[in-house]
Amino acid sequence: MRSLLGLGVALCALTGPVIGDDLYFGFTRLDPEAQSVVADSYVVVRDGLILSIGQGDAPEAAYENRHDMSGLYALPGFIDAHGHLVAGPHTVEVEDGAPVVKMDSIDEVTRYNARMALAFGVTTVRNPGGSTGAAAAYDRNIADGRWTGPDALHAGAVIQPPPFGGSAFAYPASEAEWDAEAARQAAAGMTYFKLYHGLSEEEVALGVEAAHAHGLQAIAHLDQVSWTRAAELGIDGLLHSLPTSADLLPEAERDAYTASLGRDSTPLYRWFELADLDGPEITHMLATLVEHDVSVDLTLTVNAMMTETDPAAVFFPPEEAAYLHPQSRDGMLAMLPLSTYGWTPEDFSRARAAMEQVYAFARRVDAAGVTLLLGTDGNGGGPALARELEFHVRAGFSNWEILELATSRNADGLGLAEQTGRIAPGLEADLVFLARNPLDDIGHVRSVEWVVTNGQAHSFADLTANPAAQNGEN
Repeated sequence: MRSLLGLGVALCALTGPVIGDDLYFGFTRLDPEAQSVVADSYVVVRDGLILSIGQGDAPEAAYENRHDMSGLYALPGFIDAHGHLVAGPHTVEVEDGAPVVKMDSIDEVTRYNARMALAFGVTTVRNPGGSTGAAAAYDRNIADGRWTGPDALHAGAVIQPPPFGGSAFAYPASEAEWDAEAARQAAAGMTYFKLYHGLSEEEVALGVEAAHAHGLQAIAHLDQVSWTRAAELGIDGLLHSLPTSADLLPEAERDAYTASLGRDSTPLYRWFELADLDGPEITHMLATLVEHDVSVDLTLTVNAMMTETDPAAVFFPPEEAAYLHPQSRDGMLAMLPLSTYGWTPEDFSRARAAMEQVYAFARRVDAAGVTLLLGTDGNGGGPALARELEFHVRAGFSNWEILELATSRNADGLGLAEQTGRIAPGLEADLVFLARNPLDDIGHVRSVEWVVTNGQAHSFADLTANPAAQNGEN
């Protein structure tokens, strides 16, 4: 990922096609931001950037490569605002007599994740947490061409109390340790500092202060600290549609809800049963998020997973097994039952009913003017992207709105508007070519034929043909 400001881009835009340029032609261009459909389109690419776009006959030139994309639909490359590219498989180990949950990075798995993300049209990922060293190595390997995958913005080790440990997690014990951890992640090239649930208000304040002191954005998945208070403390982004702190509920509901915490995971749906989405607590929270310019990444898939008695069959079906590394798949299948351990059939029924409140909450967040991001909480794309888009359809977003979220709105919210997210001259040549029109059915985003990242074209067939072996050869 590079800066596009400067004389080089200006000169590029002023000159016509030359030998060495790539031409993509014959496709239908979909512009989610303008909600326009342009048939018989072309794009000229030079040095990884879009030189020009148009309709009809392209400028005459001795192009290095001519790509006939007739019959396909082109969009800006998709952006996954919540993709754990470098996260290793979930494991549980016993250390000093206590269980420790780990997600340590494995190069083979990371390379697989990257290739599968790109295969499904994802050209940029925000990776919100994992091994700091693995995230820095990912960027080096992508930049050097040793690995094939999306550009990425990273958070390093996630700040979370035990039982989480290993290279993907850290838990500072003093103000000096908070500062040192943020400094370490900033020095490694991270963009974000990820705070996770279990942290107190004092710890969230320390994390925000440490992040900002070292030029990092503080993002968080919180439970004990409300979204309102987090925004007041200076948090930059919130993850998941799980604002499940008691003080966002009507006052009459708080004591009983608080008393039930810690028994099991049922508060994750019960909060939505009790919340008044039009009440003063939520109204004030949304206004505070807007006032402090806090982004929200909903990951509706996470809520939906908790409605299924057999989530593996729905979210990791056998026909999609090839798109997830076997070690990652095994780790997820082992951990999934723990998220709803002890639930009764009534709990699942109530969780399914609560999804209407989840969807209503998503619409409230968007209507309030909060900076909304779209992410999967998966491994950086793959079939999880289509599922997340489909849940946004259920939430009441139009196909145009969803495609805009996955492209230009994600780019804007992540500070990448001058680099990617649109098919426009001067931006990176990040494009996805689909066999079917996603305006007809958002699930058609699965029909990727070609993806272009920084001007390099890859076919879906090549990217998904034994990706582990191919990445090992890079």
